[in-house]
Amino acid sequence: MRKTLALLAMSMLLWAMPAQGQPEVPTLLHPRQVYLERDPNTGAGSLIFLDLLTGDEQTVRIAGERFTVTPDGVMFYAPGENRVKVAMPDGRITNHPFIQPGPNTRRIDWVLDQDALHIAWTRTEGLPGTMTTVTQVANFDGSDVREVLVDGPHDGIRAMPVAFSHDQRSLYMDFQPDSVGDYTTFRQYAGLFAVDLDSGATQLLPGEPGCFCGAGLGSGWFLRLMLTSDSLSFDLAARQLDQGIDATVPSLRLADFTQGGDILISADGTRAVYALAQIRGFGTPGQIVQAVLVLVDLQALTQRVLGRDVDFLLHPVAWTEDNSAVILTSPSQPGTWKIDIEGGDLSQIASATYLGRIGAGS
Repeated sequence: MRKTLALLAMSMLLWAMPAQGQPEVPTLLHPRQVYLERDPNTGAGSLIFLDLLTGDEQTVRIAGERFTVTPDGVMFYAPGENRVKVAMPDGRITNHPFIQPGPNTRRIDWVLDQDALHIAWTRTEGLPGTMTTVTQVANFDGSDVREVLVDGPHDGIRAMPVAFSHDQRSLYMDFQPDSVGDYTTFRQYAGLFAVDLDSGATQLLPGEPGCFCGAGLGSGWFLRLMLTSDSLSFDLAARQLDQGIDATVPSLRLADFTQGGDILISADGTRAVYALAQIRGFGTPGQIVQAVLVLVDLQALTQRVLGRDVDFLLHPVAWTEDNSAVILTSPSQPGTWKIDIEGGDLSQIASATYLGRIGAGS
């Protein structure tokens, strides 16, 4: 594992290495990549923190789900304890200091802003027929905790945080069918809306509610997959929320690719990528999967297939620093892949699953 992860660090992130003669960086502040490994027999998990300056690895055994890389470590939910935890690069695991389920909480969700300065979280309370969602925001260090929305009670519907707006003034959320989203091939959204963080006022995003389909928010863009009239493929609605751009990018009309999502927008707002899949015999021993990636040019408002289709699901998780490639993981098998934007070449670059990066340039 050390060799595999070290090669990935060298191939992706040489720019993170300090030049000779620069002051020594304290160990606590070293940039790190974080990976997840699971035992295929027991399902037990380990987090691997790879120090990008020394090549050292710290492995932390965990039992959890819904991992989020933060400036401090990795935030996750431990269902056996019903606690939100943080795993640190030095091996410690602690309870999150201020985000925790209450005695009647059925589910807790959270999202960080792009710069990891703010965090929002929701507690879904009550029974399935009378669920209420309480949404709070705070600075990442726990200061300035505010309740910004109480929604409900509803039958089978909860509000879920999705992203902060580009200007940090709004929180984007979705009216999510309870539990359904956890079992779809890609995360789907039912009715996306914005919460003004000063006034608490809510407003549906343009075109919402839409189909129960994929979406992406970032760099001022709101991208939404829309079923075509024959329900066999997806058009892409491309809206620049700050500049009033509202366009439709026509479907690629790929036969039988009827599931889509995982839209990932580049930091400079010029490109996006998402996944399409066809699944035959879903949930059976003979299940057959084909997946393909789609590249969107947000300046020309066009899209094209990126590379070739593969026989397993791929999930875009990060753009490389220069936006020349996309890092991918899979919900169905361990590993990390990279696909080149220009040539569409796909290669596996690690045997563990990449979660994110701590430190400068994360």
